[in-house]
Amino acid sequence: MDIEIRPYRDEDHDEWMLVHARIMTLSQSWNYCIQERPTYEGNETTLLVACHEGKIVGITDTLYDNEPGEICLQKDVRGGYVTEFGRLPEYSGCGLGKRLIEATIDDARCKGITRLEYWSQDPGAHKYYKKLGLHEMSRHWRFRMEPPKEVTDYMLQDGVGIEYIYGVCQLEDWAHVQKQYKIKKDHPLEPKVCVGYSIDDFDHPFKS
Repeated sequence: MDIEIRPYRDEDHDEWMLVHARIMTLSQSWNYCIQERPTYEGNETTLLVACHEGKIVGITDTLYDNEPGEICLQKDVRGGYVTEFGRLPEYSGCGLGKRLIEATIDDARCKGITRLEYWSQDPGAHKYYKKLGLHEMSRHWRFRMEPPKEVTDYMLQDGVGIEYIYGVCQLEDWAHVQKQYKIKKDHPLEPKVCVGYSIDDFDHPFKS
């Protein structure tokens, strides 16, 4: 299949948004829906699209640290945090994701970057990154919970109501958090484990 990987262009905006929306409905990676294309002002980026027969079928955005650890978890050198990554379902099995990663690596090299971080709370993405041989860095719970009464009462003094609190915790603290707080568990607010994977060796990014 003839697929072109190229830089994102301003004229791609509307089509990019439609592709992003479709990918998002099939994945648990995103916490919220967006109505505007991210601009990433103040940081270097790699913005790429995969095209088949002139149509966008895959996307990836990468945001780079200005200083080590500004955005990425690891703080030894400047890294790239991949904020968007996905492809349309009918292009499964085409090696498209791997090609998007390879193209991102090529552009990251030109910017003096030597590491990429991929984070996801989607189980399918976890399996994919493991299959590629990416290194797992860390994992944590992401969840929504009802605010404690003392927090609700305090905020109401300023006329602010709280529907829920968005929180994160380490895996070893999850049992305590569930006992201590009322966790929202109904879709789409159910708790999810977010896992971070890294590519630290651009010369050998995948399993052989």
